[in-house]
Amino acid sequence: MAGGMIDLNPRPSRRRGGTAALLSALLPGAGQWRLGRRRRALLLALPALAVVGGLAYLASRGVVGLAELLVQPRWLWVLIGVNAALLLLRLAAVADAWWLGGPAGPGLGRSLAGLAPALAVVAALTFPQVVAHRYAVDALDVVHAVTLQPGRVPPLAERIAALLAEGFSLEDLGPSLSTTTVPPPTTTSTTGGGTTAATTSTTTTTLPPEEILAGEIGSRRLTVLLAGGDFGPGRHDLRTDVMILAVLDLETAKAGLLGISRDLVQAPLPAAWADADLMRRVHWYHDDQAYQARVERALEAGEEPPPRPAFEYCRCYADRINYLHVHTATWVNTFPEAPDPGMEALRQTLEVTLGLPIDHYVLVDFAGFVDLVDAIGGVEVNATEYMDVAFSPAKPGEEPVAVKLAPGRHHLDGHAALAYVRDRTHTGDGGRMLRQRCMLRDLAAELDALTLLTRFTPIARAVAASTTSTLPLGLLPDLVRVLGRLDAGDIQTAAIGSPGYTRGTNYLGLPIIDAGLARAAVADLLQALTVDAPPGEGTYTDECG
Repeated sequence: MAGGMIDLNPRPSRRRGGTAALLSALLPGAGQWRLGRRRRALLLALPALAVVGGLAYLASRGVVGLAELLVQPRWLWVLIGVNAALLLLRLAAVADAWWLGGPAGPGLGRSLAGLAPALAVVAALTFPQVVAHRYAVDALDVVHAVTLQPGRVPPLAERIAALLAEGFSLEDLGPSLSTTTVPPPTTTSTTGGGTTAATTSTTTTTLPPEEILAGEIGSRRLTVLLAGGDFGPGRHDLRTDVMILAVLDLETAKAGLLGISRDLVQAPLPAAWADADLMRRVHWYHDDQAYQARVERALEAGEEPPPRPAFEYCRCYADRINYLHVHTATWVNTFPEAPDPGMEALRQTLEVTLGLPIDHYVLVDFAGFVDLVDAIGGVEVNATEYMDVAFSPAKPGEEPVAVKLAPGRHHLDGHAALAYVRDRTHTGDGGRMLRQRCMLRDLAAELDALTLLTRFTPIARAVAASTTSTLPLGLLPDLVRVLGRLDAGDIQTAAIGSPGYTRGTNYLGLPIIDAGLARAAVADLLQALTVDAPPGEGTYTDECG
């Protein structure tokens, strides 16, 4: 009031603007509503309320339903876009409410202090948005790392040029065969009797996830070859020292883990490339070494060396099965569409050996395994024997890893876990394979929803940096939904190795695989996964207990 007159249009105060800004920081548009700008308030509030409704919908889907969306790149990009838009909307609403609260004037510096609470709220609410953005970006990296997508495999000419530049010869690139292409599975028997044709079908979201997956692979089961590669310091090639076939029954939501011994020799090869020159040379080399061993034994015994028999090629891989990747890793001519030709050769060979279609493969190097175990905070294992071993490091610049364990329960970090699954000092390859399969179960037990939520970024980075696979992108949402039904107690384990599934040994004492016995073991494990398996039928027992 001035000169006895009342000012009917008092100037809004900056204090009023600070309060409005604080309200709009909590909910865009709330400050504008307090200032009487109702239409403006609704325009700002409606998008924010829509986001809140979306979050409520996602929460109603549960952890599995949310994971189903977050393995789809389009939804991850939607999350990133909406997240950024919400942040900009909140900042705009705060600035607008503060400005509407009063015009700029000499007291601007003091009025900015009144804006501080609103800015603090914005910063507090921005933190979870930053975390959500980081999660979405990491999830995109993981999805791209573990799935085979169009354009991911470089053109054949480019791959050939790169290998030739590294010093490889044209012979090293494998035979060019029109019949050896990536699309799995082959038409082989699954449960004994009859064949399962591999079909391609168009899926729709109206089908149950089990039917969608069954349509993708042409049967009721999804099979994935899980391999661990020993590439590391001082090693110039990669051997698949860990080979585990994961079988998911889509009707019963049960799973089986079938370990394959790395020492098995003479695995039968696919007919399409069994007669490749390299395979014949590998077999001739081992045949020659076997003959030389017989000659040496005869001379040591003072006997006449036996005559050398004619070379007979068995159309099998004469070396250890874990070394097949080394011989075929550069076979881009044979497998032009495979991201890893060596793994494709191994997949096809194990299909023939086990009599079971193997739909996809996943290869993880040892350094990635260490990072994954560390990312989840370690793993609990139940050691059944004493262990005092040391192994070469998984990464350059690291010291050798020494592990001492007594029987009992132990918490292991990544390096100790790697040594635990690699050791075979006292138990041989069979004991090591058992620890590997049980380790997968232990890891599955550690990867609960809370662990994934709190440690997602390091887990995602470990997976993205060390994984090669052929899982199709479109398979992930339904696969996540099916796996959500899988209970840890429904994961069964078994092994194929010596002595139960072999027919003698070669000149090095390595077990020669008996494909017939191996296929019988596969059939037994598959039978154990069915709901209606008669009590006591088959010889399968769960090894991990």
